[in-house]
Amino acid sequence: MAVSVETIVARPAAPEPRRFRHGALLAVVQHGYIWFWLAIFAMPFLATLFYSVQQTGGGLTLSAYQYVLGSFRDNLVLSAVSTVVTILVNLLIAIPAAYGLVRYPVPGKNLILSTLNLSLYTPAAVMGISLVIAYAFLFRIPQSFIGLIAAYVVGTFPLMLVPIIVALRDLPMVYEEAAKTLGASRWQSLRRVELPLLGPGISAGILLTFVIVFNEFLVTLFIAGPNTTTAALRVYTLTRTAGFQPSTAALATTMQLVSFLVVLLFFQVFGSRYLKGTYLI
Repeated sequence: MAVSVETIVARPAAPEPRRFRHGALLAVVQHGYIWFWLAIFAMPFLATLFYSVQQTGGGLTLSAYQYVLGSFRDNLVLSAVSTVVTILVNLLIAIPAAYGLVRYPVPGKNLILSTLNLSLYTPAAVMGISLVIAYAFLFRIPQSFIGLIAAYVVGTFPLMLVPIIVALRDLPMVYEEAAKTLGASRWQSLRRVELPLLGPGISAGILLTFVIVFNEFLVTLFIAGPNTTTAALRVYTLTRTAGFQPSTAALATTMQLVSFLVVLLFFQVFGSRYLKGTYLI
């Protein structure tokens, strides 16, 4: 039976499949769920930012940020330098320690590793008191920059060591043997083959160390002297003495912004190379 053109044109379109509508609704719910919790987690930081630009009597102003360009800059520099030095010291200690625990038959490995991780199980206040006693009476380095770095290393060394141990355990020794077969020295094999393959563990340790050290204030409260006031300790001290003023909120916002930018840059530089498939999607 012939069908006219008018009949074909006038025929109503078929309704969309129910599966498509359900899929679109599910996608909306999923995105809404993610953005809802993102707003909940970001709300404290946005509230601090908004409070830092509040002006007495109403209105917005950036006058509170004048302190950031003043004395607080020295606190930020001290925090940055302390963080970088701590990361370097942790790397110099953690990489040989990881090789010793993984590649060599060291007696009592479990006991040694548990002892090295002791700072992770100790409350920060207890560790601060212990460090004060040790540094004041044993090492004679109380309230000094060296003591501050030593305290940070003690507290964050396990965060550098454990990821490197995990990465080293997953690294087959065939790569080391192949490099040796091809004539590479032990140093060449370590620098050109093994360390790049340990990149995920090293990168994770660096990131964890930065996040902890740059924002640490409780242990710093026990160790720091008058000339070693970090940015986090400065914010805490101002909050305790003067309350939560817009100027203090400006300092806190600056620290949040610095941390966020450093972590974002870290993922862009190191994450795309070493952390793909682990922390990044």
